[in-house]
Amino acid sequence: MKAVEICKVKSLKYATLPSSGDSCCKMILKVIDPNSEVYSKTFKLTLPDLVTFPDFLVKRSRYEGAIQRKWTCRDKCKVWWRNKGEEDGRWWEGGILAVKPKSTHFLDSPWERYKVKYKTSPTETHLHSPWELFDADTKWEQPHIDNEK
Repeated sequence: MKAVEICKVKSLKYATLPSSGDSCCKMILKVIDPNSEVYSKTFKLTLPDLVTFPDFLVKRSRYEGAIQRKWTCRDKCKVWWRNKGEEDGRWWEGGILAVKPKSTHFLDSPWERYKVKYKTSPTETHLHSPWELFDADTKWEQPHIDNEK
C-alpha cells in the first residue's frame, strides 16, 4: 500500500469492543484508486474512539482541499483539539516551524509532516497532518450535532 490510499466505505456499523465496553466503528473499505497496486481490494478495520490520536481516515474532500493548501514555515494556523473525556474541544492557534516527512521510508506521505508550535505552549511542538490544519484567519465552527432543537 502507498502512504495514502483513496477508499470507499462499503460497510459501516457501530459496536462495542469486547471486554472493555468502549464503542467502536467496524468498517469494510475498498481501494478505488485505479493507479494503486491494491486497486479494488477490500479490507476490514475496527476503529475505537480515538480522542488522543490523529485522524488517519479523512473525508476525501477534506483531504484533497488540505493537500492543495501548501503550508510553509511561519504560516499561522489553528488546530481543533478534542478534550479528552468530553464531546467538545477547542481551537489552538499556532505557527508552522518546519515542513518535512515524518519518515525517510515514506517521503511522499503527508502524515504528520508539519511541526507546529502553539501560542499557549511556546516550548512544546506538535506534529500535524495537513487535514488537521486550518487557516488562522478563517472562522471555523467544528461540526457537531445540535441537540437543542
